[in-house]
Amino acid sequence: MKNLGYYNGKTGLIEEVTVPITDRAFYFGDGVYDAVMCRNNIPYLLFEHVNRIFDNAELLGIAPPKTKEELSFLITELCRLVDGEEKFVYFQISRGSGIRNHEFTNTKANLCIMIKPQEIKNVYDKVDICSANDVRFHMCNIKTLNLLPSVLSAQHAKNNKCEETVFVRDGYVTECSHSNISILKDGKLITAPADNHILPGVTRAHLILACKKYGIEVIEKKYTLDELIDADEIIVTSSSKMAKGVKRVDSRPVGGRDERNLRLLQEEIYGDYIKATQNKKIGSF
Repeated sequence: MKNLGYYNGKTGLIEEVTVPITDRAFYFGDGVYDAVMCRNNIPYLLFEHVNRIFDNAELLGIAPPKTKEELSFLITELCRLVDGEEKFVYFQISRGSGIRNHEFTNTKANLCIMIKPQEIKNVYDKVDICSANDVRFHMCNIKTLNLLPSVLSAQHAKNNKCEETVFVRDGYVTECSHSNISILKDGKLITAPADNHILPGVTRAHLILACKKYGIEVIEKKYTLDELIDADEIIVTSSSKMAKGVKRVDSRPVGGRDERNLRLLQEEIYGDYIKATQNKKIGSF
């Protein structure tokens, strides 16, 4: 298949699978989601992403319709049905369906999965980013379906011919519209603390592990936009970007002063993706 859509057991092409308007994701954005890259029909870091969507669902009082093992197996099997070596997998769980009412519905949660061919762009090419005030709500640590501020910020980046928009809240950098962001300064990695104002990304966690492997000190603290611009290197991390360096922020040249450590961390993260998706053994919880 050229792509695949799944909704509560029904499958077909994404553009053909329908979702009832009574799904609370439709009128409330009442649900959570996650996404992984897949290569050679092996979803990369699937268990960490499944764990996260279950943790996020619990924070919102949503009971997933499948176990972690069942969801992991289903995603892996569906990946085999889609053409291409590399694919992007999106999966979401909404609270359920019912006539519109703000109070929770007492129905089974809905599961939606979408898979499409998508190659990872050259992870070593540096990108441009732009900044914007972080006007999102105070539950950024949960990957909810309420994404309008991120959508507007993604369009802001596109309008400015940038790859990403970096959010600034109360003078401090938090994260990007759909990525985490960290800096290298004086041989150390500095990243915003994993509080309720950032999503603790899976790739961000692996960046921290890579730093510890190579003896790069990691400091989780707040830092300003000026400190971001003055950094030796800026690293944007996500499941689909891996670890991208940045060449300009708001049209101002940045980075280029610690390319050795930047490349070391990029090769560790991207190399692990290549290695993990060559292994036939998926693993288990």
